[in-house]
Amino acid sequence: MCTSLTYTSASAHHFFARTMDFPTTTPWRPVFLPRNYRWQTALHTFRTTRYAILGGGRIASDFSAYLLADGVNENGISCAELYLPGAASYADDSVTGNINLTPQDFINWALGEHATLDALVNDLPQVTLVGRKWGQDQHVYPFHWILSDQSGQTLVIEPTGGPLHADRNPVGVLTNTPVLPTHLQNLNDFLNVSGSEFSGQTAMAAHDYLASQAPLPTGSVPTRRFIHMALRKWGTPAFTTTAESITGIFNWLAEVILPYDPARRTQPNHNYTHYRSVIDLNTLNYFFIPRTTQRLQQITLTPEMASHRRFPHAYPAN
Repeated sequence: MCTSLTYTSASAHHFFARTMDFPTTTPWRPVFLPRNYRWQTALHTFRTTRYAILGGGRIASDFSAYLLADGVNENGISCAELYLPGAASYADDSVTGNINLTPQDFINWALGEHATLDALVNDLPQVTLVGRKWGQDQHVYPFHWILSDQSGQTLVIEPTGGPLHADRNPVGVLTNTPVLPTHLQNLNDFLNVSGSEFSGQTAMAAHDYLASQAPLPTGSVPTRRFIHMALRKWGTPAFTTTAESITGIFNWLAEVILPYDPARRTQPNHNYTHYRSVIDLNTLNYFFIPRTTQRLQQITLTPEMASHRRFPHAYPAN
């Protein structure tokens, strides 16, 4: 499944990036959702966005809704969902008086209704994530989320029981199960660093490991992809320019993609990388590379788009 990271260049420019790895579905493509967009949750309730959003998504096949896998809103808040099987916990039913959402609805709510990460975090205790399928999806997907903003602050939300809350993500990397604290412990163990927290010692050890030219962990296992991306991010000298940063991040993402196997095309458990994306959080540029053509698309969430566009728009997948 997916790999994500946040990144700050030498010029203090902030980026948010991910691979989108998922079983066979309808096509994923860049999607724009406008301000004041009334959308239907999978619980058959309706909510309305306050802020425009640009991200990677798909259109429901059986009702009028857009599912976002990642995105950025007009205020520079970004969010991406990643798989958390075996650890995610959802409510069986809606709770009266709460903000009831399915996990697939979460990004639309988070980015569509919040101007800051602080505002989002303050609203989390009011949210109940209900275990319901989204449209004709076959499963209730177990997600956790990584979020960032134009200051480079990075958070993770992991619904493992009790009221929703956000934790700081000091490494700025996330993959799939296990939960973030276990990933951090595994990273330190790999680098022979004592303790369970990401620290300056961890970052220095990552730099030394990469400088030694020792092989990076490979394969589809989330722990190995987490360590691989953490080593790349913290072991590589900081990129200087925006162009260099975007190219470098896309190259890192290419190292952890899951290959597409045509022979498994119809198998529901065939996970492969549908696209890679990089978001420039300072300029609100969304960069999207689909698996099928490998053609780089660049779309900017401009103030004019946010102010004047009234309807959602799905861009071509390729």
